Formats: sequence, C-alpha cells, structure tokens
Amino acid sequence: MKRSNRSVLAAVLGAVIAAQGPLAATPVLAQSGERQTLNVQGADIRAFIQDVARSTGRTFIVDPAVSGTVTVTSDRALSRAQLFEVFLSTLRANGLVVTPTSSGAWRISPAQGAAQGPSTVGSERFSTEVFQLRNIDAASAAETIRPLVGPQGQVLANPGANSVVVADFADNLARIRSLIGRIDVDRTGFEVVTLQNSSAREIAAVLQSVLAPPGGQPGQGMVTVTPVESSNSIVLRGDPSAMARIRPLIEDLDRRAESADDVKVIFLQHANAEALLPVLQQIVGQQVTAASANATPAATRGGSGETAAAVVPASTTAAAPVPGQRATIARFPGANALVISASADTQRMLSEVIRQLDQRRQQVLIEAIVVELSDNAVKELGVQWLLAGEDGNPIGLTNYSNSATPLVPIAGGVGSGQLEEDNPLREQLQNLALNTLLGANGFVGGGGGSIGNGLFGFIINAAKTDEGSNLLQTPSLMTLDNEEATILVGQEVPITTGETLLDGNSNPFRTTQRQDIGVKLIVRPQINAGGSITLFLRQEVSSINGVLTNSANDLVLNKRELETTLVVDDGDIAVAGGLLDQNDRMSVDKVPGLGDIPYVGALFRSTSRQRGRTNLMVFIRPTIIRSPADAQTLAADRWGYMRQQQLNNAPGVEPSLDEMMRDYMRAQPPVAPEAPGVTAPVGEVVIGPLPPVQTSAGG
Repeated sequence: MKRSNRSVLAAVLGAVIAAQGPLAATPVLAQSGERQTLNVQGADIRAFIQDVARSTGRTFIVDPAVSGTVTVTSDRALSRAQLFEVFLSTLRANGLVVTPTSSGAWRISPAQGAAQGPSTVGSERFSTEVFQLRNIDAASAAETIRPLVGPQGQVLANPGANSVVVADFADNLARIRSLIGRIDVDRTGFEVVTLQNSSAREIAAVLQSVLAPPGGQPGQGMVTVTPVESSNSIVLRGDPSAMARIRPLIEDLDRRAESADDVKVIFLQHANAEALLPVLQQIVGQQVTAASANATPAATRGGSGETAAAVVPASTTAAAPVPGQRATIARFPGANALVISASADTQRMLSEVIRQLDQRRQQVLIEAIVVELSDNAVKELGVQWLLAGEDGNPIGLTNYSNSATPLVPIAGGVGSGQLEEDNPLREQLQNLALNTLLGANGFVGGGGGSIGNGLFGFIINAAKTDEGSNLLQTPSLMTLDNEEATILVGQEVPITTGETLLDGNSNPFRTTQRQDIGVKLIVRPQINAGGSITLFLRQEVSSINGVLTNSANDLVLNKRELETTLVVDDGDIAVAGGLLDQNDRMSVDKVPGLGDIPYVGALFRSTSRQRGRTNLMVFIRPTIIRSPADAQTLAADRWGYMRQQQLNNAPGVEPSLDEMMRDYMRAQPPVAPEAPGVTAPVGEVVIGPLPPVQTSAGG
C-alpha cells in the first residue's frame, strides 16, 4: 500500500514538474532513509552528476567535453552502492567513463580516449586484457574479433608473442574471451600421401591452385600442401574433413599418370641442351654422345616447307621404347629441348635433375687496369778516322759497331764522285751514304784534308735520347659464371715466315703469318659458395718495338703476358701480377793502345750508354651480377660515363649516343632501377640534366 502511494505521489510530482516548464530539466532524487528513488527525465547531465555526488558523498571531476542530457527512471529505492552502479551505467550509455584518481576523487571524461588511460571502476569499467593464443596466429585472431569491439575500444596483434591485446568494457571483454576460447582450438591434422606415377612438385602445384580461395593466391586455402621430393610424397595439413575430400583427387591424378606416354619433351629455360645431354646420359647409363658445338641438324628442303631432323646416335634409335626399357635421352637443337624416353620413375628423377640445373646463371664483370711506365735513356759519343792514299784507296780507318753513324758508307758516298756518271755503283754508294745520314741522331760533324800526297777524313757523332711512356689500358668484359670469355683490342700484324725472291726464280713467293698485337684478356670466373670468385686469367699486352735492323724488315715485338689463377672477393681489387725491370748497358769500341791514352784516347774510341726502366702492374676487379637489376644498373652507369665524355667534348650539343639510341634503335637509354620506396613517373626516363641542344638549319 505504501509503495502504491509512493508511485502515485511520484506521478503527481512528475505532472506538476512537467506543468511548471523550466523545472522539467531538474533531477529528482526522492530520499527514504538510506535508500533513494531515482527519476530523471531529460535532465542536464552536469546537474545529474551534482545530485549523485550529493547523494553518494563522492567527489567528481567533470571533463569540459562532458555535455548532454540523461533520462533515468527507477521504480524502487536504491542503496548508495546501487545508485552508484546505475550512475556508472548511465554514463556509459552516454559515452562517458569514470576513472579513479590518486586523491580519492573520480574523473568523468568521454570514452573515446579510454583505451589510452588507466582502467575505470565498477561493473562497467573500461580495461585492457592480453589473450595468449596457442593454435591460431595473432593476425587472423585480431581480424576476427575486431568487428566485435566497440568504437571506443582497440585491438592490437602481437605476432612475436602470438597474442592479442584488447581494450574495451569489461562485459564485452568477457564475451571476446569466450569467443577466443572457442576459436583457439587446434583441429588440424597431418597426412602423407606417397605418389607412384606422378611428380610430387607437379601435383602440389596443381592442388595449391585448385585449393586457393576465389581471388586469393595459391597456398591460401584451408589445406596446406607441401611436396617432399626425396620420397616423392605430399604432406597435407588442415581440417581432417577437407583433407578427406582432397585425397581422392590426388589418387585419381596419380592413377591417370600411370597410363601416360613414356616419352617426355622438356624445353630448357636457361641451360644448354647440348651441354646437359652428356650429364643426363651418364646418370641413366646411356652411351655418352660426343658434344659438338658446330653440329647442325640434317635438313631437307623442298617446295615451301622445311623439315629438320636431329642427328641422334645409333644407340639412341636402336629400338622403340617399351615398358621397362633403359632410358634413352636425345636433344633437339632447334628448340633447345631434351627428349626423354623412360619409365615414369626415371622421368621424375631426370626432370628433378633438369629443374635444379636449368637455373639462371649469374654473370661476372671483369675489369682490368694495365699500367706500364717506362723510361729509356741513350748516350753516344764517338770519333771515326779515315786515311787514304793519293789514288783514293784507304790505308786505314776506324769503324765502330755501336755508332749510329758509321764512317764507311759516308766515305763510299764521297768517293763515288770519282766514278763515271753512268756507273750504277755510283748511285748505290750515294744512296747508302744518304740513308746513313738520314738515320743519324744528335750531332754529326766531320772534315777532311790532305797530308802530303794522301787524304784524311774524320766524323764526330754525339747523341742523347730520352724516351718515356705512360701506358694505361682498361679492358673489361662480361661473362657467365664458369664460362670462358676473350677480349682483344689491337691489330693483326703480318710477320714474314719465309720467302724466295732470287733472280731467275720462275716462282718467287713470300709467306706471312698474321699475329694479334694489342691488349688481350682471357678469363674464366667461377663463383664460389662464400661469395668469392676464382679467376682463371690470362692477360697479354703486346706492341711493335720497331724493325730488327736497318737493312731488314723483320719486326721486334714487345710482349707482356700473365697467366695465373687467383681468388678475389666480390668487388675487391687484386694485383694479378707486375714487373719491375731496370737495365744499364755500356759499350766501348776503341783502337787498342790508342784508345787508352789519356785525353787523346777519346779520338780513338766510341762510347754508348743505355739505361732502361720498366714498371708494369696488372689490377683485376671482378663483380658478380646477380640479377637483371644489377645488369641494368651497370649498363646505365657505363652509358652515363660515355655520354658525359661526349658532353665534355662538345658542351651544348646533343650527345650522339642519345641520337643513335633514339633514331636508330628507337629505344630508351638504360636507366638504373629506382631505389625501394622511390617511384618514378610512368613513362619518364631520367638520364640527367640535358644542356641546350644545338640543331642544324635543316634539322
């Protein structure tokens, strides 16, 4: 009866408050001893907080962002604890949370930033919990529970510890905890399927493609397929019911392969069929076919069609393939393909060997620097005498072999003036004397006169020659791993090996042999497992030094040759070899006795001193080109270097390299790939800043 009277009284008070207008937004807390009845209709939330603070004796700190109205109706009296819980639920319904402070007060703030703050209070508290996962990964679990978290909550996956961190209200955390307990269950199983006729790798690729979800990538299905090549088996991991549906498919594919043809054609991607054929023949015990780089298929042409048949050894065509026959392997050079006639097991084994060998081979760039510094110095000083009688016949003379200007040819030319003009010997002596003077170096002087009834003459020759050279050569070449490569930059010089040019010979001839002169580099790199490179190297530098003698056409060649094997790390510079040579030569030709007389003896001798020094060093730098991007970077670097040289020679003029690439090849110059994270505009090729281009009037 009392409760009914209170209800009627509350209804009357509510009607009165509604009629008063301005008092409608005022909270109403009817007290009854220690218990209170809560009836709030559209009250300002700040006033509601103030009334609750007065009723519960608590201190609240209200965030400036707290605003709005609340409506709460209670048909029974509430204790202070119950009133506080209803107060917390009311605030949560309005997007607010209550956080205790160290001073004993309570802070009321919006729930949007609750995940970054401390835990709140009450049954509606906002807290954070870490869920440790055992069977599923953290990323997939986070994606599953993220839609269940409120807008103010957060979900973070920790892949390292395989856990999920969730920040939300306590009741929602309990629901998420129950959900994770039901999904974090290991229902996967393992099964091994051994194949009899098919290849494990081939069947695994088919299954991964079939099991892929729509729009997904192979390998993302409910069942994981892993091939085991050593036992030709497939390992299945996933839900037992899903694996049970897949097993009949595997058995059906393996059974169909049993009736397949015993002949298989394998097209190679990178390897050479001619080089691979002897290896496979040795594996199966077949007679090895001799490889021939110049072998070509026998071809018959008729009409408009062409027919080519590969030359196959007799042992490979002795009989038609039958089950159980020994494997037979042949190659088709026109398509770089191998033809295998064998059982299914042998075909699988050979296919796996071919797969491992048919890989893109790495390349090696070999850069060499050949530096040769030489310095030659020659000093000559000599005096030659000639005494003749009244009739011109020589009585005595001195002639030295180390002298560049011998006296005898000159004396012969002087004496030829006494011969008749039509005498052919006169012209020969004069030409010989002229050639001797033309070949003289330094100072040449002489004189003559009469002594009684006789004649005398002398020649003084003094010369000093200094020669220096600085030879710098940089050959470089690119080659495949374990493949020999050769580069030659030079000339082919004819060397006479024999001749017959005598008078009266009816068949005069001269035989010559051409020899390569220049810079020659032969190298075979071998990339080791640790990243080092073993170089089998032969470096040759040759040049023409001149003729052997003045009267002969035989050539003297300078040759520097180095042949060695060395190990160099990728990108390092190594000294392949060197030569430090110093030669000092001194020769003295003199008249015995007279040449030793002090002071006067210099008139009866000829001295020659030669000094030569040669410093030669060969530097080698190998670089491994592992990918197409490395090759493109190298090409762009070398292209830019040559292009810059043309720009330095002719500033303001378009380099001819760009012109040839654009007009002749109709392609873009090589450009280094962009660094990760850097994106270039599509269709643009940046070479570098171009100077103003000068064009001709007709262009």
